[in-house]
Amino acid sequence: MIMKSFVLLLAGFVSTAVFAAVPSNAPIGQPADERAAQKGLPQSASALWGVLRNTKITEDLKRGLFSASFPAEVDALNGTTVTLAGFMLPIDAKTKTKHFLLSKYTPVCFFCPPGEPNEVVEVLADKALPVSDDLVTVTGKLSLIDNAEKGLFFRINTAGR
Repeated sequence: MIMKSFVLLLAGFVSTAVFAAVPSNAPIGQPADERAAQKGLPQSASALWGVLRNTKITEDLKRGLFSASFPAEVDALNGTTVTLAGFMLPIDAKTKTKHFLLSKYTPVCFFCPPGEPNEVVEVLADKALPVSDDLVTVTGKLSLIDNAEKGLFFRINTAGR
């Protein structure tokens, strides 16, 4: 299956070298053709994705860094326990993992994360979870983080499934 062979580190949400070739008016995140391909694929219906999506993301193409501006509704979630369903993007090649990314969208490319930085959540689980191609649900404490290099701005800690 796609996800079981999905070895994805996402060092810099998409590498800085890729952004250097992208026009300045291009959307942040995945290419438009991949985004269009996802419309016919399963997506998470968790309402929390809509709230997180309100975070404004900007990028500095020269430095290869992202920044986030959290609206009040997102800021209010910092430190609270949340439940979120999404698609698992493992960071290593193991069959069970404690560290992965969660996305609202079904992945369609091994080299580009699905969605934009405000549509991906880093998960640090208290116990290793089986890697899955299906929607997974995690519960844990949401933290607003600032990982400008990787384009990660949300983390769920001690998540169970």
